[in-house]
Amino acid sequence: MKGRNYTNILLAVGFLICLLQIWLPEYYLTGDGPCHVNNAKILHDLWSNQNTDFYNRFFTVQYQPNPNWLSSVVIALLLFLVSGAIAEKIFLSIYVLLYLFGFLLLLKKISGQTSYWLLIIFAFVFNHVLSKGFYNYAFSVAFYFWVVWSWIRLLEKRNIPNALLFVFFNFLAFFTHLLAFTFSTFTCAMLAISFALADANGDWKNKFVRPLLINGVLLGLLISPFLILMRWFTENQGGLQLRLGIYPHRLKELIKFSYLTNIDSGETIWVTVTGICFIAFFLIASLIYIQSKSTNKFSGLLPSLIFAAFVCLFFPEDFLGRLILISMRVQLFVFISLACCIAYMLPAGKIKNAAGIMVFICFLALSIVRIPVRQSASRAALDITSCAKFIQPNSVVLPLNFSFNGIDERGNQIADKNWLFVHPAQYIGAEKPLIILDNYEANMGYFPLVWKENVNPYFHLSQFEGIEGQPPYANLKDYKASSGVTVDYILMWCYDSTALKNEHFRQLYAEINTDYHQIYTSATQRTVLYQKNQ
Repeated sequence: MKGRNYTNILLAVGFLICLLQIWLPEYYLTGDGPCHVNNAKILHDLWSNQNTDFYNRFFTVQYQPNPNWLSSVVIALLLFLVSGAIAEKIFLSIYVLLYLFGFLLLLKKISGQTSYWLLIIFAFVFNHVLSKGFYNYAFSVAFYFWVVWSWIRLLEKRNIPNALLFVFFNFLAFFTHLLAFTFSTFTCAMLAISFALADANGDWKNKFVRPLLINGVLLGLLISPFLILMRWFTENQGGLQLRLGIYPHRLKELIKFSYLTNIDSGETIWVTVTGICFIAFFLIASLIYIQSKSTNKFSGLLPSLIFAAFVCLFFPEDFLGRLILISMRVQLFVFISLACCIAYMLPAGKIKNAAGIMVFICFLALSIVRIPVRQSASRAALDITSCAKFIQPNSVVLPLNFSFNGIDERGNQIADKNWLFVHPAQYIGAEKPLIILDNYEANMGYFPLVWKENVNPYFHLSQFEGIEGQPPYANLKDYKASSGVTVDYILMWCYDSTALKNEHFRQLYAEINTDYHQIYTSATQRTVLYQKNQ
């Protein structure tokens, strides 16, 4: 009882530290997060019949059952209650709640007892993918826990409420990201086999084949609508286009757990220790489990781990006709599967408790490193948005970004391990009706908001290095001629004169200084706003 109380206290402390990381800075800046917020604001306005003529010139809203919809829809709904930055923080807080409680319930179900191993739920909640602003994918990982947990409940007791609960979480997982939906489906299939094996006791016909067929058919029926939608979506995207290869460098990345690193190189040592801990304790757990010669109904989690490792090591970074960044995304599932395997393989005791405490210490150390960097990133975001009061509503703004890692007040890099500052100007669009031209989401085709072809800046404005290049380039005159759209403001962030060495940017810079004039420079001189000459 005493050990359980200490575990609950540490779980509460860890949860509060997670929320602190989100709510302490004014902006919880991520790479694509500002785009999610801005697009949600546009959706919110269109639903509210506000600024519709202005937005309809640039965007269409597609209503079709695509994954990657969750962030836009949920933040748009939250904007009925609060402003953009607060809506994003509430959204991320919901993610933390879903992630931690889902992982906790799953581990408790697998291990069957309370131990300090439960503290490992905090190890992955903040990861490289989340800091890139891949919010839908982050949520899909959280839903993975709930899908598997609800499937185990259904295997233990087949009834309509448990079946509906399983379908509900599959619905959420599918409409956030296909990768997590695929992994959860595979895990559930393997658990159906391991549950049947554990109950067989030599009666293979009645206690293995029959339950396996029943659970297999049940799984197929419950997820069949999503499988049909998945096939329809992948075919619309051009098919899988999957060519397997060998990527040995990813094995090193796995051992070092590279993609737990959020933003700063100061995290590296603690991330590496976390990765080594998981691998070492998995090896210890495997040896103990093999020696015990026991059969466990959760042993289906082991092939799920093997499947995740195979995808991580052999799948290309790009398929479905685009860059998927598969190794970055799948590495999380390798370690989540490791954690679940250790939960059922390793019996309660000193080794299991020591493992949980060691990983929790790493989480505390990583939090200490990350919080000051998050504060610095927030101040930089405030520097960028400080120009908003000089931009008139119903205007078109082109951001030109010269430092994706960000520069602080003293000229030092803010996030040397992640591009937090890819789209920070999108936050300005959450304050008033604006068209911010580096809205990459509207160019992807599978988010609710889509650029109209005749004004799409990624087709008509972005040439050579492109508007997201380093240095950036934009063909302003041709964009005006082809689309009829005037770029009213140009926002430069962390301009560096060395960019003039690039011929294309030099042409753009001359055009800006001819056709535009400066109307604002921030106190730190990192943000400079130009307005079109009358």
